[in-house]
Amino acid sequence: MDFLKDFGVQPILLAAQIVNFLALLFILKKLLYKPILKVLKERKDTIAQSLKNAEEIEKKLLKTEEEKEKVLRVAANDAKKIIDEATKSGEQVLADAHARAQLDIKDMLAKGQQAIVSEREKMQQEMREELSEVVIVSLRKVIAGSLDLKKQQEVVDSAIKKL
Repeated sequence: MDFLKDFGVQPILLAAQIVNFLALLFILKKLLYKPILKVLKERKDTIAQSLKNAEEIEKKLLKTEEEKEKVLRVAANDAKKIIDEATKSGEQVLADAHARAQLDIKDMLAKGQQAIVSEREKMQQEMREELSEVVIVSLRKVIAGSLDLKKQQEVVDSAIKKL
């Protein structure tokens, strides 16, 4: 132990310092080290749980994105079908209107032709009546001097029948 004295170490003070160190170590271990380790463990568990939750949230987010894309695709397909149906329906309505218009035009043409034929027949009838009156008047004037009344009537009746 002389060599300790050569270095200036006193064994009693060294022993007291060792006891103080061990007592301080025991106190720190009981009072500070365990609570700090407990807090650190809780923090580690919280971080691990947060990471786990973050992974679950990320998975749910990806799943939600996939579902959103699926819903958007379905909606786009539905919208396309609706547009196609509306287009077909519009084309059908247009075709029906066109067909109805053509039928209306044909009906109007037929009615117009019937009206023309009827008007022509009416005019021909009027012309016949006027012509027959003119012929009768002409015949009466022509034969008035040459035939008697009975013969005149027979000639006129014969001419009317021919007309």
